[in-house]
Amino acid sequence: MFTALRIGTLYFGSSFLTANWLTRMPDLLAHLGVDKATMGLALFLGPVGALVTAPIAGPLMDRFAAARVGVWGLVLAAMMVLGIGLAGHWMVLAAVLFFAGVGNTLFEIGGNAGVQRLETTTGGKYMAQCHGYWSLGFVCGALSAGLFGQFGVPLIWHLATVAALGVVGCAGIARLLPRSMYVRVPSPVGGAKPPLFTLPSISLIGLCIMATGVTLAEGAVYDWGTLFLREQLQPSPFWTSAAYGTFPLTMFVGRVAGDWFRARYRASGIVRVCATTTAVGLIGFIFSPHIAISGLSLALMGVGVSLVMPIGVAAAGDKPGDAARNVAAMSMIITSIFLLAPPGVGFVAQHFGLTAAFLLMLPFVAMSGVFAREADPLVAVPGSQQKIVGEPAAVGDTKISTT
Repeated sequence: MFTALRIGTLYFGSSFLTANWLTRMPDLLAHLGVDKATMGLALFLGPVGALVTAPIAGPLMDRFAAARVGVWGLVLAAMMVLGIGLAGHWMVLAAVLFFAGVGNTLFEIGGNAGVQRLETTTGGKYMAQCHGYWSLGFVCGALSAGLFGQFGVPLIWHLATVAALGVVGCAGIARLLPRSMYVRVPSPVGGAKPPLFTLPSISLIGLCIMATGVTLAEGAVYDWGTLFLREQLQPSPFWTSAAYGTFPLTMFVGRVAGDWFRARYRASGIVRVCATTTAVGLIGFIFSPHIAISGLSLALMGVGVSLVMPIGVAAAGDKPGDAARNVAAMSMIITSIFLLAPPGVGFVAQHFGLTAAFLLMLPFVAMSGVFAREADPLVAVPGSQQKIVGEPAAVGDTKISTT
């Protein structure tokens, strides 16, 4: 538990920074004087930054170790929070969000690869708990942003304060991370040097589809949830943040308890339950007549999305090949899919309303349930190829890489 808490500070810091500016999305729109479609285009650059960073994250970890890559990414993300506050034009904001995407991707891949290796070497379960601290950080970030907004603190001063706290906090986080996360994984003796860029293994595609379905709905709530609540129900900034905060709060609870469930129940069964719960919560959020019901619906949705990504990341590490590069490749695939999400949601919201945009997420949530079996672990079977527990032997793993 203490180990997960130490690593969790890295995850907490990332989401705390993100929540502080996302929760003030309505104020950012007003500050820039743009519509939802234009904001969607600006948000598009975040996944672009992530996409160009993911392929080189593996080589960076080979050279500097997972923990250093994660902490450096968090420092960059903190600096970009200040850039968001200073941006006076949506194109400047887009450029800032590009580098924020770079920083967040380095944090995510470095952190997840380090935790996955720790699980492999120690036999412990930490992934869901660490992601839980990410959710807790989002709760605290959303509430702090609500207080800043409620007291009328200008956006620039709010984000400058948060950015400074983030940069200073990284120094403490770096000292808290376990030493094993700073150990570089040595290349095989006499083996060929791994390529700088490696395309994802085909075996990861189905797993990424599984993780993407629910995560798209999660991302839509993070990006557009406060704006939807303001437009539909018109609560005060504080109550908007309070309702919004129930989403990452219950996600935190689900993830803290998640490793217990992961140790006892089949991953595919957990994913199916999560997808169903997410769909019910999303429907309640869309059609809620009152801010209290919105909060309860978001709380239910938070439980639903809590374990899908941790299970997906852990499963990627168990696939054939290098675990760290598998995690990086999974991030690359999911990011590629996410490229169309912000402008797509923004376009639908601008022309048909945010209600239609959120309804569009339901088929993707169902997709996670359909591909749930991809999350089941692989086990080695003597004298045969690897196979999924309870399933026929796989045809084989085909790897695609550059030469």
